[in-house]
Amino acid sequence: MKYEDQRKDTPFATRDNMLDIRDHVTELTFRGFGKKKRKMPREPRNFSQWSEKSRERWIAQQEELLARQEEYDRMFIEDESKVVRDLCRQIVFLIDRANTLNPQTVHECDIQRDLQNEAIGLCNNLQREMNHIAETIPCNRNFLAILSEDIDREIDLIRGWRKSCVPLREKAMIREMQRREKAEKKAALLPACDPQETRQTTE
Repeated sequence: MKYEDQRKDTPFATRDNMLDIRDHVTELTFRGFGKKKRKMPREPRNFSQWSEKSRERWIAQQEELLARQEEYDRMFIEDESKVVRDLCRQIVFLIDRANTLNPQTVHECDIQRDLQNEAIGLCNNLQREMNHIAETIPCNRNFLAILSEDIDREIDLIRGWRKSCVPLREKAMIREMQRREKAEKKAALLPACDPQETRQTTE
């Protein structure tokens, strides 16, 4: 993916970038992460001098191991495809949830920040899963390297968005302090109430 230098770290840019990553990940899962077919190992030294029966036995063993490994790869790709797609789904949900809050109080600002932090954590998890895939199966690592750069970009976008929310929290804190001070002044102006007078009145 290509990015423009002037693109700002906003919730919209954060969401758009994550949707691009999700599409990229989905495409990779459909393509089996670009898995390459495993090859037979190189023949042992002096293989041509083995007896015909020994050569046939060795070839049969290697073919069996290769078929078994291909089956493991298939199961691994199927499981990892579900994992990475689910991570993408969760990250998009967290971004949408944080963006729709429009926080007005310190508590709401903290909730939004928690959602942003969780989204960053899941981005890191997604990156680790993609690295695990590259280390486990023979595949085109160029695709995964590009995706890793995209995820780095997403983490930077979320951090930039999170940083832009700091002034909102500070304003919310000032408003809450002003309301608290106003309430305290109002309470101080109220006449003191004598508990004994209160009992006489009630009687």
